[in-house]
Amino acid sequence: MRRVDCHMHFWTLAMEPYYSLWMSPDDKVLYRDYGPRDAVPLMEKNNVEGVVVVSAASSVHETGYLLGLADGRDFIKGVVAWLDLLAPTAADELGNWARFAKLKSIRPYLQDLPEEDWILKKELDPAFRAMLDHGLRFDALIKPRHILNTVRFVERYPDLPVIVDHMAKPEIGSGNFEPWRRDMERFRDLDHVHCKISGIVTEDGPDWTPERLQPYLETVFDIFGPDRLVFGSDWPVVNLVADYSRWIETLDHAMKSLPAADQQKIWASNGERFYGL
Repeated sequence: MRRVDCHMHFWTLAMEPYYSLWMSPDDKVLYRDYGPRDAVPLMEKNNVEGVVVVSAASSVHETGYLLGLADGRDFIKGVVAWLDLLAPTAADELGNWARFAKLKSIRPYLQDLPEEDWILKKELDPAFRAMLDHGLRFDALIKPRHILNTVRFVERYPDLPVIVDHMAKPEIGSGNFEPWRRDMERFRDLDHVHCKISGIVTEDGPDWTPERLQPYLETVFDIFGPDRLVFGSDWPVVNLVADYSRWIETLDHAMKSLPAADQQKIWASNGERFYGL
């Protein structure tokens, strides 16, 4: 079954000081450069034919870096980038960056902002209108405490395609299933909202098990259905507790009960459609 990985990161540490804000030199897994030469062998082993590369820094310099990597590399199908959406010039900047055909979506770091309702600021409206004008999407990097405000946001912009990254990072390791499930239920009837199945093994922790992940996966299978779920690896962050192949094997097993056609949608087709790859 062919796959398109809609959540992969590349970074070069020397290029961007921001990385040091969330990575420590003591981190023997993540604190090193990761690029296409590292990813391609993993893709070939797991029948992944293309990727969407996602920002890992609140930096416009990284936006240019990722779009530069994508230029001339056919396997990089799209880029999810960061831009300062509150800047007075945000609308114009979005128009300039949108000239790059592989720029597909914008992702602010909502999970790191102290304001849980930041996404509802009226000052953001020009940027969101510009995103709509230029055919861009919005990646919602949120945690459970942000879900209800994100629902309000997507209700405010019914024409803006939105994808929830990492299933809103449920607190699997703490067992806080029911509050997360209850709030995620609010996305059920919002057809322009997709959900990315990625990044959850790290939310369980180093002792994660497929059995503990299963209720969370079954919840998003039910809420979003087979047409609004998208596969992502969160590589190389996934390496903190697993690896690329093991995550794919885990998700493959979790989807065994789904019809083959629905599995193919989640592995590739939905991501291609959502991001316009």
